[in-house]
Amino acid sequence: MRSKGVVMNTGEKIDYMIQCLKVAKAEYDYMVDYVANEPTEQLELWKFLDTHRAPNKALIKDNLKNVARMGFQLANEVK
Repeated sequence: MRSKGVVMNTGEKIDYMIQCLKVAKAEYDYMVDYVANEPTEQLELWKFLDTHRAPNKALIKDNLKNVARMGFQLANEVK
């Protein structure tokens, strides 16, 4: 874990963005699968909800925002 004040090099920043994108993609894939398999009948829906967590859209958005921030910063740093 990094402490505050430690500066990442260009490669580390790119790796960070890749990991953020992997998290966002995995959560998006889960959300697509969740919606596709969500039952319509009430009894089946309760059973489904007991065994599946709700997709986290904020996780997708926050990771994409992190990539955008880091990408903008990195684009300005690359010479």
